[in-house]
Amino acid sequence: MNSINRTKSLYFSFLDGIFASIMMGFTLNYVIPFALVLGANNVQIGILNALPQLFGSIIHLKAADIVEYTKSRLKVITLFVFLQSVSYLLILSLLFITSQQHILWFIALTTLSSIFSSIVGSVWLSLMSDTVEKDKYGEYFAWRGKVLGIINLFASFLAGFFLGIIENKFYGFIILFFLAGIARIISGYFISKMEDIPVAVTPDEKFSYVEFIRRFKESNFVKYVLFVSLFSFAVSIATPFFNVYMLKELGMSYYEYTVVTLSAAVSGLFLLPFWGRAADKIGNAKVVKVTGLLICFLPILWIFSKNLIYLILINIFGGYVWAGFNLAVVNFIFDAASQKVRTRCVSYFNFTNGMFIFLGTLLSGWLATHIPSLINSSKLLTLFFISGISRLIIVLYFRSKFYEVRNVEHIDSKEFLFTVLGVKPVMDFSKSVLYPLRKVLNHK
Repeated sequence: MNSINRTKSLYFSFLDGIFASIMMGFTLNYVIPFALVLGANNVQIGILNALPQLFGSIIHLKAADIVEYTKSRLKVITLFVFLQSVSYLLILSLLFITSQQHILWFIALTTLSSIFSSIVGSVWLSLMSDTVEKDKYGEYFAWRGKVLGIINLFASFLAGFFLGIIENKFYGFIILFFLAGIARIISGYFISKMEDIPVAVTPDEKFSYVEFIRRFKESNFVKYVLFVSLFSFAVSIATPFFNVYMLKELGMSYYEYTVVTLSAAVSGLFLLPFWGRAADKIGNAKVVKVTGLLICFLPILWIFSKNLIYLILINIFGGYVWAGFNLAVVNFIFDAASQKVRTRCVSYFNFTNGMFIFLGTLLSGWLATHIPSLINSSKLLTLFFISGISRLIIVLYFRSKFYEVRNVEHIDSKEFLFTVLGVKPVMDFSKSVLYPLRKVLNHK
């Protein structure tokens, strides 16, 4: 791809990202709050998280076949972006059905959106991995994530403010989701202006999902996929119920809820450049392993206090480590999979990861209603503890199972962990102060 076409594609991709970020800001943190307004119980919350994940995951298996049939990644992305926008616009239909059907119809629309989004996600990642220069993945996606994340943050803040002042929350959520559909239409228009990059796949480069999984013993990439997927399973045991815990058990207002949830996004955004540079320098595998270890302790920290400031601080730290994990997880795939099989590898990764998330959310819905309230007389805090311990077991088991695929600068995991936690700079400063003093004392 020549530099002019690359520049053009990245320009229109960025414009698409602006409106896609607005769509996400209006919806991502407000799906479960809307469900609560519609009267959803814990079981329905579990279904709301599980069904979109299930069908969204299954469709990943067909993403590569759809691309090979149409012979155009860009056409596939554009079509399914517009279909996703329709699923949001149909939120208006809630105005014309009985309240007893609201939650079921909302689950159906959310599932449709997830199906269309899943196809877009796999194919978009494949196209962008060929559009962005290979040695700039970390730097570029960190920059893009930071800028678009600020837009997402602003949109989410506006949504929370809007919900806080509007008297009828039902109508408020409908307006937000409808505007999200409009934003997605605009993002689809800009996507259609990107340059397509054809990929010729020969029959011997096609492989089924079963063949992919069978290579577990000898394939570094398959082991990596299994690690991320199992880790996602453990994470999703708790994820659906953080919002429920804040809004129902803690009784937060929409303003407080918005501040707590957005605090993670803010910290992640401003520290993304650090993660981008770190991933390019020392490798994505190292970043995934270290941040994955720290993520294990995040749900457990919720046990110790209900104080709003404390929860904001936890989320600030969580946003910081999750930003590094999410960036490195995707960039590792770009490094590990060759261009001709990248769409299929991304699809199989997303399918496996999605299925484990589905199983995790399904389990979380059951646990939320059946486990005893062992932690602070709360079922949900008990759920958070189970999730944290499960994450830790998976990280410790897989810490040496997969490795970096690029030639990168070596750094000890413990040293990098201290750097991430801010301990190493303090230790280095202490050495710089104490070493001359020690020399003076020894001299005396």
